[in-house]
Amino acid sequence: MEHPLEGKVAVVTGASSGIGEAAVLELASRGASVVAAARSAEKLKDLARRAAASGVLAVETDVSDRDSVEAMIERVLGEFGRLDVLVNNAGLGLSGRVAELRAEDLRYVFEVNAVGPLNCMQAALPHMGRGGRIINVSSVVGKRAIPKVGGYCSTKFALNALSDSLRVEVADRGISVTSVYPGTTRTSFRDNSRRTKDEKRGWRPKGVTPDKVAKKIAAAAEKGPRDVYVTLSDRLFVAGVTLFPGLTDRALRSWAKD
Repeated sequence: MEHPLEGKVAVVTGASSGIGEAAVLELASRGASVVAAARSAEKLKDLARRAAASGVLAVETDVSDRDSVEAMIERVLGEFGRLDVLVNNAGLGLSGRVAELRAEDLRYVFEVNAVGPLNCMQAALPHMGRGGRIINVSSVVGKRAIPKVGGYCSTKFALNALSDSLRVEVADRGISVTSVYPGTTRTSFRDNSRRTKDEKRGWRPKGVTPDKVAKKIAAAAEKGPRDVYVTLSDRLFVAGVTLFPGLTDRALRSWAKD
């Protein structure tokens, strides 16, 4: 039986590790031709070597650089002649209390986490037809900001706003826009985040593997749902903080004191 992604071409940004790497492998396993885009050329080469049987194409890309993104999309079209799925996964963390955040850090993280997806969507959309999928990897903290990562959370709120607007704007073209909201994921993301100071970041749940998030992304590439949560606890967290914002504030105060 033919798989829904057979013959489709997918681009995954932030593909050199973590969720992005897992998404590349999962999409390829489901029959898609996958372009792995990231800044780390060495990691991309390693990924392409491990996925050689699947024909993954690695393209060094800086999503915050519009010229780099457009060159990547041109490479995709030159190699495959089409573009069906865009997974905006590239992202950078930022920790620090709002009163102490450096504006230059926040600007840079916005360039990667919000302007980067914008660059990719604007470059990809002219080449997408009916059935096209845009999948933006957000976070549960893009629904409710938490202490000491307010700068990072604000970039995910911005990405959610872009997704919600675009979803309506392209609906008549038959293109879907999905927001994926992972909770804690077991990757090196936290270690690679920018820090304002040497602040303690508070307790975090153990989290899920990147593979679990990747399966949700691949399913979204097949079906194009509006919103995707990785676990039931992620969904319950968002529901709870939406229904009881004041109670959530009080619950988070002890975390903010550390």
